[in-house]
Amino acid sequence: DLIPNECFKKLNSFWTNFLLNLFNNVWNSEDLPKAWSLIKLKLIHKKGDSRDPYNYRGIAMFNCITKLFTYIIYNRLTKWVDSKGLIPEEQMGFRKGRGCRDNIFTLSSSINIFLRLKKRKVFATFIDFRRAFDSISHCKLWYKLYESGISGKCLRFIMNLYGSASIKISDNVNVSEEIPVTEGVLQGEILSPLLFSLYIAGIIQFFDQFNFKGINLGSEKDLQFLMYADDIVMLSYSAIDAQLKLNCLSKYCNSNYLTVNTDKTKIVVFQKGGVLGKSIKFTYNDSPVEICNVFNYLGVPFSSSGKFRQASLSFLAKSSVANQKVIKMLGAFRSDSWGTKIKLFDSLSESVLLYMVEIWGIQHSNIVEKGQLNFFKVLLKLPINTPDSYIRVEVGRVHLICKIFKRMLSWWVVLLQMSDDMLPKQSYNMLLKFIDCKNIPFNWAYELRELLYRIGANHIWNSQSSDIINKNYNSLVEAFENHYLSKDVDFVINSPFNVYFRNVSSLGMREEYLYHNININKIRLISRLRLASKKYTCIFVNEEKVQFNNEQLCRLCDSGDKDDLIHYLLYCPSLSPYREKYLKHYLSDCNDTVSNIEQVLSRFDGNKINNLYLFFVKSVKLRKLLIN
Repeated sequence: DLIPNECFKKLNSFWTNFLLNLFNNVWNSEDLPKAWSLIKLKLIHKKGDSRDPYNYRGIAMFNCITKLFTYIIYNRLTKWVDSKGLIPEEQMGFRKGRGCRDNIFTLSSSINIFLRLKKRKVFATFIDFRRAFDSISHCKLWYKLYESGISGKCLRFIMNLYGSASIKISDNVNVSEEIPVTEGVLQGEILSPLLFSLYIAGIIQFFDQFNFKGINLGSEKDLQFLMYADDIVMLSYSAIDAQLKLNCLSKYCNSNYLTVNTDKTKIVVFQKGGVLGKSIKFTYNDSPVEICNVFNYLGVPFSSSGKFRQASLSFLAKSSVANQKVIKMLGAFRSDSWGTKIKLFDSLSESVLLYMVEIWGIQHSNIVEKGQLNFFKVLLKLPINTPDSYIRVEVGRVHLICKIFKRMLSWWVVLLQMSDDMLPKQSYNMLLKFIDCKNIPFNWAYELRELLYRIGANHIWNSQSSDIINKNYNSLVEAFENHYLSKDVDFVINSPFNVYFRNVSSLGMREEYLYHNININKIRLISRLRLASKKYTCIFVNEEKVQFNNEQLCRLCDSGDKDDLIHYLLYCPSLSPYREKYLKHYLSDCNDTVSNIEQVLSRFDGNKINNLYLFFVKSVKLRKLLIN
């Protein structure tokens, strides 16, 4: 209808009343305007043969007025569905207050809880349905809705909406004829995900009638499934159990007109070490189902060990790609603002690196930290051997374990506020029960407790109270950041890598030279000078590499002094004219090395940055001439 949502948001009381009357008339008459059911579909090629329609993702565009109306129906229907408990706890998709994090945490926790037992394995079948949303039988859907007890009027409205629904496919130039929608839930409006959840809700009850076992989380019923819309994980305690459940799944799918894509359906066997026997094989309707060591579930790689080292390496690799894009963007923008550089990194790269990190990241925080360090090394062109603590102190960043801790605290509050029948809460309670068990590969509760103990917050852990955590949230985060900042500062003060950095650094506070809007090459030069290695120094001046080696003598003069940065900057007689011209105002007459280095490499203003830069531009040209 070409009416943006913003127009509806800005309607005055007259037009909102008009809209209300219109919706009431449509609802009472059960006569839906034909145009309200027309969908415009754009196809986005994913991968593979461009002539194969299955290799395209459809982006559906509904009329905004239709979406408003179905949103009202959705709100009413959701309240009724929740009150009747029609959607099982195992289904987290498209439900208020739930999300991917619930599934990822529950799956990880349940696997590790089960692996505490000797010689146990968890067989997780990651089920992929072929065209799950698009292949739903309408007749079967109406029957399921009727059986659930939905009101006749609401059911008739949904049937009318689907009965008159049609799509037009657009490629931005041509538009197809109207194509009736004869199967599948509609796309582009909010009601359809709820209808899909109701359609497959019966899978839990279907399996329960066969008395299958799963993973016990302390409740009366074992956990056999985790669902996020059509992303389904089926859990089994043995190979035989897994095969029997695959056979049962076939029966369920046949009766509900669903098709399992065996090419994309995978099984991961979680175990504490050991090799899986070659004789173990699985089939679905006589088609083999592949066993793999790693599966990417809702964006997080799960490896057969039950731990997340593979996930941390995967996110580090993704962040490296994002880092390159950020560096490329900064080069294209030619922005001299340090704040812009930080914002782009945080929004485009760090957000990729820290996806769901509160669940998987704590055991591998040093791998995660490499994503941040690598960005600043590339941005400032720092040597690869520059100590991590030096970089964090210089750019005013804390170790990313602090952000992991902060996110874990927030998730902890959410867990504690959940009702006891919710699966993440049941998982957490079981982790608490076995918190001192050494046989669990990864216990999230244990890891959080250790972090709190690290900053002396034992009483916070012992309280297990969301109110107390919220009350002390900011102070806990601050204490944790200060703990890791103090570790970095302590390393800088005692490290032999660079003997003068401790004197020129503000030790974690804001370094003003970074915030001057000047060319990045000048910033890079100052950073490398301040963070230079005592033994071997390499700097770049206008992309030209200059190396110093204190195991050799200076080749610019016959003083017999070592070829190091301090000699070059303060004492080499061959550079006296440039030193007199550009650095005179920053050097004292007492020839005190520590004092002069501190004067030259700290407390920067625009003029000082330019003078130091010009000193190196001129002196490097002379050095190159004399050496050659």
